[in-house]
Amino acid sequence: MTDSSLKKARIRELMTQHRFEESRSLCERTLAATPGDAGVWLLGAVIHGMLEQPQQTERYAREAIRLQPDFAEAHNSLGLALRLQGRASEAVPVLQEAVRLKLDYADAYYNLGVTHNSLGQLTEAAECFRQTLALRPRDSDALNDLGNVLQGLHRHAEAINCYRRALTVKPAYALAHFNLGNALIDLGETSDAIRHYRKAVEVDTGFADAHYNLGDALRVSGQLREAITYYRAAIRHKPDHAQAHFNLSSVYLLLGEFKDGWSEYAWHWRRLTSPGRPYAPTAWDGSDLRGQNVFLHAEQGLGDELFFLRFVPWLKQRGAGRITYRPGKKIATLLACVSAIDRLAGPEEAPTTDDMIFSVGDLPRLLGMSRLDEIPPSIALTPRAELLSSLRAQLAAHGPGPYIGVTWRAGTSRKEDVLYKETQLEQMAKALRPISATVVLLQRHPAPGEIEAFARELGRPVHDLSALNEDLEQMLALLALIDDYVGVSNTNMHLRAGAGKTARVLVPAPPEWRWMAEGKTSPWFPGFRVYRQEQDGNWGAALTTLQQELIGTFTR
Repeated sequence: MTDSSLKKARIRELMTQHRFEESRSLCERTLAATPGDAGVWLLGAVIHGMLEQPQQTERYAREAIRLQPDFAEAHNSLGLALRLQGRASEAVPVLQEAVRLKLDYADAYYNLGVTHNSLGQLTEAAECFRQTLALRPRDSDALNDLGNVLQGLHRHAEAINCYRRALTVKPAYALAHFNLGNALIDLGETSDAIRHYRKAVEVDTGFADAHYNLGDALRVSGQLREAITYYRAAIRHKPDHAQAHFNLSSVYLLLGEFKDGWSEYAWHWRRLTSPGRPYAPTAWDGSDLRGQNVFLHAEQGLGDELFFLRFVPWLKQRGAGRITYRPGKKIATLLACVSAIDRLAGPEEAPTTDDMIFSVGDLPRLLGMSRLDEIPPSIALTPRAELLSSLRAQLAAHGPGPYIGVTWRAGTSRKEDVLYKETQLEQMAKALRPISATVVLLQRHPAPGEIEAFARELGRPVHDLSALNEDLEQMLALLALIDDYVGVSNTNMHLRAGAGKTARVLVPAPPEWRWMAEGKTSPWFPGFRVYRQEQDGNWGAALTTLQQELIGTFTR
């Protein structure tokens, strides 16, 4: 064995012992003596890869390729280094060359699959992972990554099969348990998902996202106390996990534990990457404001604004001077007559240097709201007389009273956070069928065919007034006029409360915190009636009760 071969063997031995600095030093000395040995340059590339030094890895791999252009292992090392530097597009042809030079090169196929996946090239990534598995059928990482790609392609059953195969090979594989749990959640198999999330956190106790997803699955399944435990664990391992803080706040608020709930709710702005909170809040301990002027800005949604404005009068009670509020554009004109607000700011207006600055959503925490009996009433909103007259005539043209407004969906995305709400419009229509009333649809942005489907199940024409969602002054006037309103929680529920009216709220499981964890009413909306979806997703009992109570109300 030559001296160079002995040194390369010793470098590999040191690497297997994780003595990377020693192996690097020996590699440098060997290169000084034999600078034309491509194999030693490759060893240097691998060592720098182990030391997480991708730029150095690239330099050593390129030199190995210069000396030996058909060196497949050096191409693989270079491709990996390029990807780790965020240069995935450059890495693809380099890794393709590695597998061309060595057709049975499983590592290169795997790295090429990871690189394609990072570029969103899922079909190509899947083929590379399959090539890896053809060469190494029990490669648990390739099985797990193929599962992720198939999940991204919405091929859920195939993805689940990959995760299960990975776990057959490596039962204590936390990431595969986690990914399998995610796939099962997408299929609505929450109980099985919980089992795999539990296994993930047993195997890897510091796996923050697995703790979070387990907490979320428990919340969805109604196990709120245990959900708190795992949200807390996620935060312990990842203190800046903003979504865990926010969802934890939702659970505390659902349970009426307001002090902890508002403390965690303070993280809600941190969930957003853009636009985020417009101003840093002023430090305040809730003491007497002694005439200090306050600049309030809006929460993130129109319903949130209307909801939290109920706390503004408390600022006056704490001695606030002038209260300026910068509202969302759609509700600015609604607030002109709110006595607790001294001045409305323009959409681009900034606070002065002397103002205390808060979001309206900060107020319950800063003001120390902690008990059910402290809940203030909704902010009072007064419809304009001319709009009431106009909409009264419009309703009469649609048919005789009583008039019932209907909404079946609110929120933006089922997975975005805990605020998506939806009920089945066909079942809702069937529940309203025996009620002798004129039905007006107030659904914002109804999907094509939904209005026709509702009318078909209702058995009579409906009247689409959804366009009023774009002019909330008109919507406020309409909600003040109609005899009843049935729907999921949305901005219109807050308008209805502001108009001094009640409504019937269909609350999906898990419930939004404003409607509390259980009960037929919510302390936040006195007089509103709550109808809850069953934990298994069934609306049957809730809609039967709704129908019976509507019959009792409108059958005289």
